[in-house]
Amino acid sequence: MKDFRPELTYTSFEEHMHKAKTPLQLKHLETVVHHSKGEVLADLDMVLPTLSDDPKYHEYGVLGNVKGDTGPKGIDEVRANYTEMVNSGSYVIESKKTRVVVGDYDIVTEGTFRQILTAEVARKMGFVDDKSPATPFYLLSARTVVFWEFNEDDKATGEDRYVLDHHIVPLAEEDLPDNYPDKFRTKPRGEA
Repeated sequence: MKDFRPELTYTSFEEHMHKAKTPLQLKHLETVVHHSKGEVLADLDMVLPTLSDDPKYHEYGVLGNVKGDTGPKGIDEVRANYTEMVNSGSYVIESKKTRVVVGDYDIVTEGTFRQILTAEVARKMGFVDDKSPATPFYLLSARTVVFWEFNEDDKATGEDRYVLDHHIVPLAEEDLPDNYPDKFRTKPRGEA
């Protein structure tokens, strides 16, 4: 896991920036990059201003044990969702964009992601149960497609996210990447 690179969540856009053919497309693509960077930095002051006043997230496959849309609706639910991600550590994500399609008011990204989850969060998200190997951490890998739509104020109206082909494996604490936040570790780094 020493190769875990959360910054790919926003730096992997670099090879796709040329796909924006107009200033409006570039502005919206840069907003997506800024939003994505804020997510992995756990900086809600970067994330929330990119959104409309009433964003709606449509999320399919984000939870392992629920079919259908589980995304937050409205700014209060969206803020609460992001706050929970920051407080639980589930924002520790590496998302590499392999395809990006850019229109004036729509952007679509496709790629792979890896997410480090504490055992508590993995259980809450429905990816592990009493029969799963006991470990303090899990690594969730999957493919994802995200649709972004922008309004005339150049704000994202939310995200439509589809997560497919989940794979979750136990992750030993000593295998956590060096940049994994200390506050979510069960013991300080360097302790045996």
